[in-house]
Amino acid sequence: MIFLIIFSLFLLYIFDLLYWKRRNLPAGPTPLPIIGNLYLMTDGVKPGYKMYQNLKDKYGPVFTFWLANLPMVTVTDWKLIKQHFIKDGANFVGRPEFPINIEIRKGPYGIVESHGDRWVQQRRFALHILRDFGLGKNLMEEKVLSEVTAMIESVQKNKEDIDLQNLFDASVGSVINNLLFGYRYDETNMEEFLELKSLMNKHFKQTAEPIGAMLIMYPWIGKLPILSGYKKIVTDSWEGLLKMFRKQAEEKLATINYDSDEYSDYVEAFLKERKKHEHEEGYGGYEMEQLDSVCFDLWVAGMETTSNTLYWSLLYVLLNPKVLERVYEELDTKIGSDRIITTTDRPNLNYINATINESQRLANLLPMNISRTTACDLEIGGYSIPKGTVITPQICTVLYDPEIFPEPYEFRPERFLESDGSLKKVEELVPFSIGKRQCLGEGLARMELFLFFSNLFNKFHIQFHESNPSPTIEKDCGVTMKAKNFRVVVKERH
Repeated sequence: MIFLIIFSLFLLYIFDLLYWKRRNLPAGPTPLPIIGNLYLMTDGVKPGYKMYQNLKDKYGPVFTFWLANLPMVTVTDWKLIKQHFIKDGANFVGRPEFPINIEIRKGPYGIVESHGDRWVQQRRFALHILRDFGLGKNLMEEKVLSEVTAMIESVQKNKEDIDLQNLFDASVGSVINNLLFGYRYDETNMEEFLELKSLMNKHFKQTAEPIGAMLIMYPWIGKLPILSGYKKIVTDSWEGLLKMFRKQAEEKLATINYDSDEYSDYVEAFLKERKKHEHEEGYGGYEMEQLDSVCFDLWVAGMETTSNTLYWSLLYVLLNPKVLERVYEELDTKIGSDRIITTTDRPNLNYINATINESQRLANLLPMNISRTTACDLEIGGYSIPKGTVITPQICTVLYDPEIFPEPYEFRPERFLESDGSLKKVEELVPFSIGKRQCLGEGLARMELFLFFSNLFNKFHIQFHESNPSPTIEKDCGVTMKAKNFRVVVKERH
């Protein structure tokens, strides 16, 4: 009798898993108990976008991927993404709440993972502060150029054998750290930066693994002896970052002058806004936990993608001598000296802009875009999608779509040039995501990419170090795709 009951319950579970839960969802690979479709991430098709391309080929442009027990509708076609996530963007601004993220953040805080009124409030506040600091204006450019100059000086000290990843990290990290906390990284505090970077790398690496996804959905499995150490890596790295950010905020809190409305960095601006809401419940949305998570979101987003893109662009250009030759030719023709290049030069450096665009496309840093939730019932690609469904615009498949970018795995800056040599606008190039959840720091990132890239190549002739004459373009898989480290030799061009 007991066996019959257990067997019946098992059959009901299988019926629910294989049919009932899936009956109103787009087709997709069969989910397994507990792990869903995570088994597909271990079948040799990493990086992730290859897996999604395979699923698109099999199930069409809209399919369901199960992240453990969570069904995620995945949209891979550019026309559908444009029609819905851009033109009807207000219907796709929600965020799913993942249990372990809520546990570590102590709630749905921050900007990246917050939703509803909190997201609207905090995104608006962040944009307001960034604009006050000169986002898109000369003031911000001056801050970036100061880091460009510092980077050039560091390169000049290590010409014979250098890995530029560390310099890119520290330089780009200094830009965002200056915005957040009011100071940059140099010899006196580089140890702090390296610790932050190490923590971030550990977190991103672990959470991108199938077992990391399992922990995201089932924090309780981290209590199992065999997985407790794994969960500790995931949580300790994130909590370590939040702890360091809180330390900076509390130091500023101890010396802040509330009698002045002026502020020199984001944290000071946030704390002064918090003071205005001190008599409201939860400080009106300006809790210290909110500040911790915003610092995490802005610091990570402000450094990780920009620094990695610079490193990929360096690798791609050095692996393509004809591209390198054209970069130097344009710099010699349009600039002609070792002066610092500014954003006023951007309209004259079309090939360099095209090269940066192609680097962003081919690097394709996000193998899985951040998921959203639908705000109402709607229809996509002939499928009825109910309100509250987790849905992902999979932009990685767009950037490698051969119908949009022929021979997508080839590095061809000419894709972004018109026949007359002017820069071509390609709407499908969406490395900063799309719609109302588009990266709020896009303007700063584009400025940094142009200024660091153009000044580095204008100042130096760069080639691979003899220890790695032809580095691999194989990607290190994580939340973002990283290039494997390589070393270069540089010499002054002028």
